[in-house]
Amino acid sequence: MDAWTLLTQRLRTNASGPFVTFVDDVSRVELSATTVENGAAKVANALLNEFDLESGALVWLDIPPHWQRTVWCAGVWAAGCAVMVTGDAHDADLVVTSFASAEHLAATVSAPITVVSLHPFGLAHTEPLPAGCTDATVAVRQQPDILLSRAAAHDSPALVSTDKVLAQDEVLATAAHLAESWALTPGGRLLTDGSTDITTSWLASFAVPLVSGSSVVIANSGIPLAAEGITAIAV
Repeated sequence: MDAWTLLTQRLRTNASGPFVTFVDDVSRVELSATTVENGAAKVANALLNEFDLESGALVWLDIPPHWQRTVWCAGVWAAGCAVMVTGDAHDADLVVTSFASAEHLAATVSAPITVVSLHPFGLAHTEPLPAGCTDATVAVRQQPDILLSRAAAHDSPALVSTDKVLAQDEVLATAAHLAESWALTPGGRLLTDGSTDITTSWLASFAVPLVSGSSVVIANSGIPLAAEGITAIAV
């Protein structure tokens, strides 16, 4: 099974229910499975058509815990590309980062760099970006919200770390194991604050709620658990 197929299946069973909720000190943003799928399609289309990547390309995702993690991870996999979570950004075909890290990366990495908005509603940047960087919001927003390419194969590379490469079906199997270990069941609510190891943190942001039929809350672990209906915590 590939991630895009599983996501589209989610739409047939729970299209409007929450998939990812992002909570910080000043805002709360909740995206349904439909919104995640639409956003992922836009990201995938941008990767293939705007950034000229090919299936199998390496995308360095340097995005802090945020709903953008969920959408970009889904989009990268829908495009048949692989998410780099550790390793050397110099090996990436595209670097996706936040405004806070863009200037440093622009000075040290030769790969193209696009900057994701961490505004609660993903609004485009108003401040000038470092030279050579593009605005991911602009690139993605103009794309259709229907996937224009064929969904990636289940055995296409999906997650690249320093010591391993996992295909999409291996990522989903790992995510299912994590869901079971956290006692996360369909309809449950998983809390992740990014404090786990980086690979687990990325899986918790998209793959784990995807395979378990649950939703994820990306927030500071200090939030009142009852207020968000938390049933499991990523550890």
